[in-house]
Amino acid sequence: VILSPGDPQNILGSAITITGTKVYPTSGKLSVTSVMVTDPDSYITGFDILYGWVDKDRAVIPRSEVYPEGETAEQAVEEGAAEMSGSQINATAAALSYLGYKSASKIVVLDINKSSNAYKAIEVSDQLLSIDDRTVKSSSELIAYLGDKKPGDLVTIKVIRAGLGVLTKSIKLSAREDNSAFIGINIEEQFDFPFDVKIKLEETGGPSGGLIFALGVVEKLTPENLVRSRNIAGTGTITTDGRVGPIGGIAEKIIGAQADGVEIFLTPTENCMDIKNLKALAKQKSGNSGKVMKIVPVATLAEAISLLELPDNAKFPSCQSFT
Repeated sequence: VILSPGDPQNILGSAITITGTKVYPTSGKLSVTSVMVTDPDSYITGFDILYGWVDKDRAVIPRSEVYPEGETAEQAVEEGAAEMSGSQINATAAALSYLGYKSASKIVVLDINKSSNAYKAIEVSDQLLSIDDRTVKSSSELIAYLGDKKPGDLVTIKVIRAGLGVLTKSIKLSAREDNSAFIGINIEEQFDFPFDVKIKLEETGGPSGGLIFALGVVEKLTPENLVRSRNIAGTGTITTDGRVGPIGGIAEKIIGAQADGVEIFLTPTENCMDIKNLKALAKQKSGNSGKVMKIVPVATLAEAISLLELPDNAKFPSCQSFT
């Protein structure tokens, strides 16, 4: 597959709609960055590959690094849309939590692997309460708990099922190809937010807009102006408790941001190790502004907000200390 920079999309316009509470005016640009990637059904010629190798703004990587074996273009679009939806929910939850709002939540089963032992024992729309009497609050907690388990181990899961109340199920863990253990359920944290937040971004999928979405929600809900008429962009997944995670295609996203004249680019701290030729990237001018874009690593939503609150002449952290 071939990767190339996408155009940053400003989310401070109509991309985020908030109703049921006061919304404050914004200024400047706060953009989600993206990567254009050929879909799994595309026919890539030898010339395409050679051009991708020669063009410094493109990257050629094995298809298996992007798409699972046998995945179609339609499936890739559906998966990207689901990841985008999840990232928007996480971003809203993280933003409202940062601002002090309380939102009731529950863990709901979205899908079940038919080849796993959870199939027929657990049903879609079951509300997951606990595993081995440990309350489950997020998918990350569940994954962390299973990290010490082995395929074949038995776990006890409690769920609430509509019309039946609380049910207890004993499930034998299945094995992945790397012999790690899994239950076989796909879960999502669902929230009852105190007001309505809708995020809509056309022709973009995946979870990497989470950090910027969360910043956009905070910007619209607070009188303080974080962006302050600047051109800011970034990338990074986000959890409901505001932790920023790494993404793919970081170099292409930086190139796209520079072409758009971005002044500050927020990157997940964990991606600092992936930024190749950091010195060359850092010295490139951003758009036609003649300024050098600041590549600023962040690990949490709170850290990103505190950095954007700094005065324009402040010294920002850089990735150089992480590479």
